[in-house]
Amino acid sequence: MGFLKGSATFRRYRVAGDLPPDFNNFFDDRIKLHAFREMTAEPAEKNLGWTSIENILDNNFEYANYRFGEFLLFALRMDRIILPPSLLRVRTLEAEQNYLREKGLKKLFREQRQDLREDVRRALLKTTPPVPSWYEVCWAPFQEWVLFGSLSEKAAEDFEKQFKATFSLQLVPFTPWNPDPAMTTAQPEQSPRG
Repeated sequence: MGFLKGSATFRRYRVAGDLPPDFNNFFDDRIKLHAFREMTAEPAEKNLGWTSIENILDNNFEYANYRFGEFLLFALRMDRIILPPSLLRVRTLEAEQNYLREKGLKKLFREQRQDLREDVRRALLKTTPPVPSWYEVCWAPFQEWVLFGSLSEKAAEDFEKQFKATFSLQLVPFTPWNPDPAMTTAQPEQSPRG
């Protein structure tokens, strides 16, 4: 919880695009629509969505608990199911041997092998618990910047995609050598010496 207390490591972005006229209602609707939902029917290797920054189990955002003055603070929760490659390999070999024995075959075709591997992968996804991770987000919508609480490239890529899908706004990474375009168009002030 580095944004609320303690130290924080983050990436900084500029938000490109115009905010809708009724931004407060827009934000409330969109964050609730794209809130984190538990995997139910068919598990995926990655599941992500927005949660409260104070409690990653809270995805209802009651009473606009994401508002802290002019800032919007929330979190991106990402659950990943990580299948160990060696486990997948062993279970696939077991499935292949069982299939050969049941069918009385000596060899499998490539397509059969791929189908068995996919069946084993799906079965393992259903039984392997996801590993949750979450990343804090601080958005100053009227100052047009966002802080994302991670330096991981993969996490940042997922965050950028989720942000764009949720708010229809593009994030542009902030770099010191690429200053804010609004500041570069301003005229330099004249010094008192003239």
